[in-house]
Amino acid sequence: MTDMCEIRFELPASDVSVLDGYCSATGKSRTDIMRSILKEWSDAKLREATLICRVAGVNPTSPEYRRGSPV
Repeated sequence: MTDMCEIRFELPASDVSVLDGYCSATGKSRTDIMRSILKEWSDAKLREATLICRVAGVNPTSPEYRRGSPV
């Protein structure tokens, strides 16, 4: 099971209206939509970081890797 964390934040009413309209049209909840958006963003950032590490020849999981060490 994945650890879960709660996130709370405020949005402009106009953004929430768009979100609610989309939810109404698709039958999905706000939570489902926001999870999907954040998951897609998170996956894209992980891919980006992975590619940067590969190109730079850095393995952050390696025992020899130290934060701040020259590449």
